[in-house]
Amino acid sequence: MSCEERSCISRFVDWLIDRLGMKSLSELKVYRHTLHPLYSLGGLTTLMFAILGITGILLLMFYVPVFGESNLAYDSIVRIMEEVAYGSVIRSLHNYAANLMILLAMLHFLRVYFMGAYKRPHELTYVIGILTGLLAILGGVTGYSLRMDHIAAEAIRIGNTLVSNMPGGKWIAPLIYGIGTFDEIIGRYFAYHILVAGLIALLALLHFLMVHEHHASPPYDGSDPEPAVPFFPNHLLTETSAIFVVLGALIILSAAFPAELGQKFLPTETPPVGQPEWYLMAIYAGIKTGVDPLLAFAVVPGILLLVLVLMPWIDPAYSRHPRNRRIATLYGSILLGEFIVFTIYGTLTPGQEIPLIYAIAVGLATAIIIGLPVAKYTSKPIPPKKAARVGRVRHKPQILDQAKYILALILIIQAVSLALGVNSHLQGLYSLAAIYFGISIMALGWVIFIAKVITLDIPYITRQKEVKI
Repeated sequence: MSCEERSCISRFVDWLIDRLGMKSLSELKVYRHTLHPLYSLGGLTTLMFAILGITGILLLMFYVPVFGESNLAYDSIVRIMEEVAYGSVIRSLHNYAANLMILLAMLHFLRVYFMGAYKRPHELTYVIGILTGLLAILGGVTGYSLRMDHIAAEAIRIGNTLVSNMPGGKWIAPLIYGIGTFDEIIGRYFAYHILVAGLIALLALLHFLMVHEHHASPPYDGSDPEPAVPFFPNHLLTETSAIFVVLGALIILSAAFPAELGQKFLPTETPPVGQPEWYLMAIYAGIKTGVDPLLAFAVVPGILLLVLVLMPWIDPAYSRHPRNRRIATLYGSILLGEFIVFTIYGTLTPGQEIPLIYAIAVGLATAIIIGLPVAKYTSKPIPPKKAARVGRVRHKPQILDQAKYILALILIIQAVSLALGVNSHLQGLYSLAAIYFGISIMALGWVIFIAKVITLDIPYITRQKEVKI
């Protein structure tokens, strides 16, 4: 078949898919229920990790993991933000991506947990996902400790104290912190940070392979899953467009609102009160109650986490609807509420102790306020739903006409923003250039998505619905 009868690009793509052994992906279809935005949380988490990898490599070129006599590590970050072209944007992008990766991982976990997606055969996939999330938090701790501002110094001090006071701490602490000098600690944290990133990559790869092997869980309401669109190229282009849109938005955010850097830490000066990042604030609030630090930091959170890990075997297997899973829904809801409340409590009490009696009262009140309505919500089982029949697509020409006008407008915005970005770059206005480039990248994502809808989705869905009817 000649290139006139069939696109040469199409033939090349088919050849490449065949040689890569990805023929099965080209025949795979994505279920309708997995097109919901909640099912994209895992993919967005992976995107944040990819951004962290790229920006991390760029930051490694200028970061100095040495404390010295005047905190050279902190000085190197100041140099990155003030002297390196796009340095502030890259460092801010790394910071925001780290926090978003942990947030999106938590939201992804909540979606899996409350929709019962850990049911057979996904139990091990669920456990590996939890381990990956814990490593992400560890990576966040070792990462923000490398800044060596007053917040990082406080995190290192708390970590060293907790490890030293745990059983066997006098042998374990030297293995982690060495002789305890900041030069040695920074060097070790630097190595830990890279090691954790590698472990996350390996576990994430295993996680994805298991999801691909066992496929997505069926709809949680018990209805039959319906294939919606082919994975390649329809869904793949959707994911690609989302990547560009999210990446562009993050670049704009990083350029417009650079990530803050705390006060430079020097052992000879008294630093201001430092608090950990938001994802550790609930545990930090427990430590501030004055109970045994090991109990607040490891024992209690460890027991609560162990219940989550074992939930696939604790939770009854007859249904995945949250209203039919009282134990799992009640436990998860209360635990989520406690996490949010104590995160807020710890944030509002910087440098202050939290009376244990107050913490117990707040915890009990939160459990009652959340537990009672959730218990009532789960008191009546919900029967499975039947898949709804889909009607014929109407007004197709009007949809296409509107989409073409929108596509033309976005192409103009992309061209203008790209030109303004290049002009700003030539003038040395790197933050402004990054904002324009971010707009251009977002526009590219929307161009890919709209073009995909016009050329692939509408014709495909129309044919499918006509066949059904």
